[in-house]
Amino acid sequence: LQSLCSFACFPAPTLQFAMASSTAVANSAAGGSSSSSAHGGCAPEQDSAAVASEPPGKRRKKESLAKLSQLSEEDKRTFLLKMLKADMSGATDRVDKSWCMPDLTADGRTVDAGSGFNFDFRTRRIEMTDEAWGELAKASAVFAQHTEGASFDHARSGAEWWAQVRQSGHSDEAIQFHWDTDEVAVEQHGVNVHPHLSTVTYLTSCGAPTLIVDRHNALRPAESAAAHGPIESGLLSYPQEGKHVVFDGQLLHGTVPRAGPNASGDRITFLVNVWLNHRPSGCRRVTKALARRLGSVDLGVLVAAGAPLSEVQGGCSSTSTGGDRPQSSDALEVVFIRCEGAGATEAPRHRLVVPLPELGPSGATELIRWPRESAAGLWAADP
Repeated sequence: LQSLCSFACFPAPTLQFAMASSTAVANSAAGGSSSSSAHGGCAPEQDSAAVASEPPGKRRKKESLAKLSQLSEEDKRTFLLKMLKADMSGATDRVDKSWCMPDLTADGRTVDAGSGFNFDFRTRRIEMTDEAWGELAKASAVFAQHTEGASFDHARSGAEWWAQVRQSGHSDEAIQFHWDTDEVAVEQHGVNVHPHLSTVTYLTSCGAPTLIVDRHNALRPAESAAAHGPIESGLLSYPQEGKHVVFDGQLLHGTVPRAGPNASGDRITFLVNVWLNHRPSGCRRVTKALARRLGSVDLGVLVAAGAPLSEVQGGCSSTSTGGDRPQSSDALEVVFIRCEGAGATEAPRHRLVVPLPELGPSGATELIRWPRESAAGLWAADP
């Protein structure tokens, strides 16, 4: 299992992003070639006078890249993953002194973005050309596309992004059901702060589908019962290269490993969360110099509308007489906690039960409606 989840940066007010170096690591970790990345290739030859005049740090960097280009693909992957691990451990040790707790609206949002802001399930289509890869990698095109016409403070808003690689058949292939949150707000203030929107872009057509259900998180982890109740609708998205899925950042989501024609292979996704009037903890703002090198934002990368959502009905299952704790058969049933890691044993435990529709076609995106008599719901799990 290779999961690259800590590449997060925050844009300057120009909404421009950097991804070149992280693309190299993601590509190498996935077993691909890094020859087109910022890490690959040898530095051009220079005369001795030019080399001598270079700052020592820049010269050492060029020498390191030249050595890296001479390694085998397997050694490159090992080396880059070691760099990634060191970067991740260093990032978690640093205190984010400029982070601050945002003011929240009555419905738990960091800002009222206006009546026209769209929280609905929807998809877009990206033709994965070289140009589209370049624009998508900035994450700024995703942010600009989904905030057009919205009301917010550009200086305090931006996109958090990361990549994931999941290998089919691995014991940890599934992505645990969760809500996207700012963990510092949870740990230090006991409040769940969410992005306005969450997005998933599939870079391969392999692996488990994404399931999003209409259960909003509670405002405070201590009030987890507020997140429980029946589930009436959800979105089931099977991976398809270039498909871009958008949903409300307050909704519960995860993956559902299912047998199918494209179940095997590496599932690679690029995730972008849209944050308005708040910078989540640990995200680093792109420097102005780097933003200038990235160029302007091309909104054309996400203009193509995705295929219409096909509406299906979730299966019905028998329910017990246990009040608010329905039992079901022939359904997805998982128990999860708010987060993995330190303190997780004390976090609320949730039990998700959803009858699933029949296996959908490759690349399908299905809007699921669960009838009232179904067992679909989120409930408290036994300790």
